[in-house]
Amino acid sequence: MNQLSVSQFFEDMREDLDLELAAGREGIHGKIRESQFQKNGLALAGDLGPVHPGRVQVWGYTELSYLNKLDATARSGAVSAFFGLPPCVVLIVGVDALPDGITTLADTAQVPLIVTKLPGREVLPQILTYLETRLASRAHMHGVLVDLYGVGVLIQGKSGIGKSECALHLITRGHRLVADDVVDIHLHGQELVGQSTDLLKHHLEVRGLGILNIKDLFGVVAIRYEKNVEMIIELVPWTADQSFDRLGIDLESKEILGHPLSLVRIPVAPGRNVPTIIEVAARNRLLQRMGYFSAHEFSRNLATQIALENSRQSVDTMGAEN
Repeated sequence: MNQLSVSQFFEDMREDLDLELAAGREGIHGKIRESQFQKNGLALAGDLGPVHPGRVQVWGYTELSYLNKLDATARSGAVSAFFGLPPCVVLIVGVDALPDGITTLADTAQVPLIVTKLPGREVLPQILTYLETRLASRAHMHGVLVDLYGVGVLIQGKSGIGKSECALHLITRGHRLVADDVVDIHLHGQELVGQSTDLLKHHLEVRGLGILNIKDLFGVVAIRYEKNVEMIIELVPWTADQSFDRLGIDLESKEILGHPLSLVRIPVAPGRNVPTIIEVAARNRLLQRMGYFSAHEFSRNLATQIALENSRQSVDTMGAEN
């Protein structure tokens, strides 16, 4: 399970959201485990069952108004019961002044209390985007990710088979590099998004040339920071005893983080123009995205032709018998 420390959350969002740690510093190393935040109106009224302690708990105008209406004893009891869960962090938005005694209770319970004067409508969408990105399921894949005609293509294969050389050839033809060697893939909603690691960003390793900075060589038009991964091209050595798909009817797939991606295996041999084949595979994927499968169309036309030939032969046979 992915998790994020409250301290990291605070440091990452402090400047953008004007955050301040008001209390509970002893609990700042607690863990946020869920990407959704949670409002606490009912929880402060005593309904603690639906609270997920691993989420960022949000107090806004409604929660603060309710607490300010309570007398000191009732307010202390409601907040103490809530802090006793304990939540990983409480974020108070649109705050001018905190209800009396709240910071003392947070320090005692070691619950981080983070406040901002910005309204919830500005803060919460940014927090949701941040948490979804940081807590998304992730995988590190070996290969090269390139953007071909708007299709994110992950090129994989054994070391030394020519993945980076193919990517370099594609870049010189106007396509864009996303990541080389290690592709960091995370789940964003229902989409798999790939990007480079910080260390390898914009770089491509080509045997004989070494490490190349693609951004410096070809400009910003030759790179992308991230791209949805839509298909996998696997480069495999050509062997005489191995059969390869010649019609393209039986579509293969490979799962990454539980999501299937279209898989195309391309045999590599001297004289084959592999970069061009990869380009055509990306174009074919665009057609498939629009619902057109050329292999299926060919198969239907072939079946129709065979049926016509069989029908014609039957008519000729009947005529000969008469």
